[in-house]
Amino acid sequence: MNDRTSKTSFPKDEYQTDLIKRGYEGQMTKTTLQKGDFPPPMKCLFHTLLICVSNKTTTFNEIPFKIQYLG
Repeated sequence: MNDRTSKTSFPKDEYQTDLIKRGYEGQMTKTTLQKGDFPPPMKCLFHTLLICVSNKTTTFNEIPFKIQYLG
């Protein structure tokens, strides 16, 4: 692996385009995405991440910004 040539950050436009391709239907004006705006498979993924991996720091229906990148 050559980690020196890999991306270290993603432009906001590229990130938003990818989320729309995955079925996100919500507003992209905030740093917090709503789990309910994703299709069912993505809801299940984020639900699993929120319950099993991360500490609960937001309301049940929100995905914290630090976990959004995992999607």
